[in-house]
Amino acid sequence: MKRVVHQLSTKDYYIPKWPVKHLFLGTFNPAGGDKVNYYYGRATNQLWPLLREITGCKFQQDSPMEFFAELKQNGIACMDMIHAVNVPEEKVEFVLGKGYSDAKIINGYTTREYNTNTILKVIERNPDVKVYSTWGKGQKLKEWRTEIAKIEGIALLVSPSMAARVPKGTKKFEYMLENWKSKIEFT
Repeated sequence: MKRVVHQLSTKDYYIPKWPVKHLFLGTFNPAGGDKVNYYYGRATNQLWPLLREITGCKFQQDSPMEFFAELKQNGIACMDMIHAVNVPEEKVEFVLGKGYSDAKIINGYTTREYNTNTILKVIERNPDVKVYSTWGKGQKLKEWRTEIAKIEGIALLVSPSMAARVPKGTKKFEYMLENWKSKIEFT
């Protein structure tokens, strides 16, 4: 088995230390996979374009100082449910491969180390925080559901992935934006 940790786990922002009003929870970004500057940093993910539309901010990850200033100004933070995975050597390429499919980490052959207690501490330090889930409905693993159940009041958002399914004939981004606007209120 090979242990693969979260690629942002050594960064000072891995656990947000600023006041958080909006906490977005994802699944996992493996070290050794495509590099990202912050959560949801891959080009195919629409989280930042959606938040640009909702907040009017730029959220340009190629300008780290401005990006983090906007995060902190708006009380936004992201965390992932999984800190590390232990995966059979012959399946490592699937975990580190393109697309970061949750099916490759939420399954019967990979074991997971969860961030749940750390996330709960962030929530405790920020009692008025709104917590949002951006993972889809595909996670059926009992242990995953048990971990998620420890976090109360999660607002479920439509996945910001361009690979996510939407109703036929619907434009993906507009569908996502409508869903997110109905559940996220910035004041």
